[in-house]
Amino acid sequence: MKCEQGDLAKIIFSINKNNIGKIVIVDNYIGKFNAGGSFNFRGIACVVPVADHYWWISGEGLSNMFGDTPKAYIADSWLEPLRPDINKIKSTAKSTDDIEVAA
Repeated sequence: MKCEQGDLAKIIFSINKNNIGKIVIVDNYIGKFNAGGSFNFRGIACVVPVADHYWWISGEGLSNMFGDTPKAYIADSWLEPLRPDINKIKSTAKSTDDIEVAA
């Protein structure tokens, strides 16, 4: 898997083209499913389009087939995690005191 719970990630592919490029928070792991499989969420069958690991994500401006939503599910391969390059940060810092890490 590319993502981890708590990551910030960019949507690089989506069935809904309006979601591509949005920055989201990777909330919770749902599971691994085969293409055409499904899982239930609050009595609604959620169909998975590709074989992959799936995540719940949250963010502003997301859309699904029902309209705007603050939360959605997505395949891991359709996300690009946004993580700082620690090696690049270390190489430009004069000492470890120069490195700020967000908590």
